[in-house]
Amino acid sequence: MKMTIRLLAITIMLALSMSSFAQSKDDAVNAYNRAVSLASTDLLQAVNAMKESAAIAAKVGTEADTIGQMAQQQIPTLQYNYATGLYKEKKIDEAISNFIIARDYAVQYNDKSTQSKAEDLLPKLYLSKGVNEYKASQFDAAISSYTKALEYDSTMARAWLNMGLAYKKLNKDAEMRHAMDKAIDKGLLTNDEKTVESASKTMGDELLVSANNAFKKNDFTTTSKQLEEATKYNDKNPEIYYLHAVALNKLSKYDEALVQAEKGLTVEEDTPAKKARFYFEIGNAQAGKGENGNACASYKKAAIGAFAESANYQIKNVLKCS
Repeated sequence: MKMTIRLLAITIMLALSMSSFAQSKDDAVNAYNRAVSLASTDLLQAVNAMKESAAIAAKVGTEADTIGQMAQQQIPTLQYNYATGLYKEKKIDEAISNFIIARDYAVQYNDKSTQSKAEDLLPKLYLSKGVNEYKASQFDAAISSYTKALEYDSTMARAWLNMGLAYKKLNKDAEMRHAMDKAIDKGLLTNDEKTVESASKTMGDELLVSANNAFKKNDFTTTSKQLEEATKYNDKNPEIYYLHAVALNKLSKYDEALVQAEKGLTVEEDTPAKKARFYFEIGNAQAGKGENGNACASYKKAAIGAFAESANYQIKNVLKCS
């Protein structure tokens, strides 16, 4: 009697075990089908259901390999689509987090296509996040976002440029210049001419402002050095050449002043009134060298508009030109 009861118990346990095994395999299929159904209405739940299907299939073993592989193939794509939806809703922070998850799933399940798409999009999202933070005057946060963008794509010239602008707002000149130099280097590398132009102009203008401040303090040596650097970034700005010519004349470096003034003439607007200031500085340099005849000719070209009074004074009272 006891032996019969034991045999009956073992039989029941085996039956339950077989039933449980069959149900687990069915569960994997059911979870997969549920995920497919949810994909059109609730992508996040679809991802969870697909993960559940893959997990059940892994426990079942070889008999459920096919359904498990099918589930694994769908997980990165569904997660990527969910993140895309967040991006379209302009939920940038949430989108970034979920694209990272999509990238991680893609790596885990060897989905090279989804991995590549996520890694291509993430730096752009961090760039967009940084722009929003910059507009909100959150400059440190913006720099952090641009840094994240560059971790995914170190050649992104626009991220370097925007980082430089944020450092400028924080009055961190050395960091700003480093970022702008990177923006120019990476822009040249990737043929991003717009960013190269913007970074070059920003640095040229910044150095011009710095030079002008030094000039107001009668520090003409610093003025000259700052302007020498400025022309490395922007060699088309007549203001740089004009101030440089004035500063060099103040330092009695007449030959160098002539060079800067002549360069300024080539980039200045082609009207007598606009060019008058350069001819005035050329006259000053020539007079400083004792070339009075040449100076007289230059002052006569400068005797227009705002420089007419000063130039005529040099012509009539100082050099007494004929």
